[in-house]
Amino acid sequence: MFSLGLLFYAVHNQGKSLLLNSGCSMSSIKNNYNQLKMLSANTMGNLPQESREHVKLLLNCTPELRPDAFQTSKLPMFEDVGVKTLQYLDSLYQWDNLQKSQFYKGLPQIIAKMPKRVNLHRIVPCLAKEYHTPEMVPFVLPNVLLIAEEATKEEFQSLIMQAIIPLFRLQEPVQITLIFMQKMELLLSKCPQTVIANHVLPMIYRALESDAQQIQELCLSIIPKFASLIDYSAMKNALLPRIKKLCITTSYLSVRVNCLVCVGKLLEHLDKWLVLMKYFLPSSNSIQRTSCFDGCFRYSKTNYES
Repeated sequence: MFSLGLLFYAVHNQGKSLLLNSGCSMSSIKNNYNQLKMLSANTMGNLPQESREHVKLLLNCTPELRPDAFQTSKLPMFEDVGVKTLQYLDSLYQWDNLQKSQFYKGLPQIIAKMPKRVNLHRIVPCLAKEYHTPEMVPFVLPNVLLIAEEATKEEFQSLIMQAIIPLFRLQEPVQITLIFMQKMELLLSKCPQTVIANHVLPMIYRALESDAQQIQELCLSIIPKFASLIDYSAMKNALLPRIKKLCITTSYLSVRVNCLVCVGKLLEHLDKWLVLMKYFLPSSNSIQRTSCFDGCFRYSKTNYES
């Protein structure tokens, strides 16, 4: 407990030790002893007001007078919500999934108040332990991506990315894909091109081919927002053919309309002859003409009416 008192002091004094480190001579021992016996208010001035007397007791020269670990754990500094959160994370293995899910739902408010280093090095590794349980991923993934937003590209790639790559392939629960779709701009801006090509874009393709109408429509609505980040060849050879196929084969009118709206918004990133000759004209007989479809033709990029 004496060492803990010294640590408290050093933490609040820029790493400076309370004791003089001048060897094991008798004079230095006496000086340190006298220093401990005459701890003044000025000496403890950098410590939090509510902790000064307790730390002073921890540094008492008489071991029997020092507080024990249980008494020290009751200090107000250990009642801090951030400290409590870290304690909870260390004991999560004892909780059932319902208890953990409730904890994870409230975690974003705590993450916003924690230092970035703590979020990256303490919270992310604890959350990553849940990746092997797909049912828990929808609860931890928003927290991980929230931390990723504040991380640099290098921090994201070294501390977060490798662990979430296997999650890109998960299609159940569907909330996992929905969460990734909502954070697609973040993923495309921080993942290297190899990861985007091998893992992120295939996830988008699977979303378009999903049987879930909600995922299809969400995917179609957000694709234009990050279209500038998608490689032209991937857009031409993989993305557009899937949107076209979905538009022709879907039985949902809303999905078909969203396909056309999506393509209309993508036109500024495409070659007009590619759009006209390869995708629109060959399908004009199989896709019912709608006002949305007409709007795509009239878009200035295609210059169709001229």
